[in-house]
Amino acid sequence: MENREMFDEINALVGAVAKAFDTSETEVITAIEQGRLGMEMLVDEDGRNYIAAQLDDRAVRIYQGAIYRADDDGADVTSEDGADLKGDDDENCGGGCTCGH
Repeated sequence: MENREMFDEINALVGAVAKAFDTSETEVITAIEQGRLGMEMLVDEDGRNYIAAQLDDRAVRIYQGAIYRADDDGADVTSEDGADLKGDDDENCGGGCTCGH
């Protein structure tokens, strides 16, 4: 039985980073070990929490249920259930994030 603290959460984060960069979880782990992957927990202008991740020359924002890539225009940032994540009121939050809405 696995007793390491936050094992499931870290495993989910590695999976989300792999999905965001369209690579494998093994490549994410290798990039961490090589110092090629950086991550920072931030809050956007609308108060939503996200992970800013950089791998080599690529950057993404990973929200709960949504990924925003630097080359996206942001017009279609939606959660996995299709809810609009753009906007500044509670109904546009998407409901799956940790921003408190």
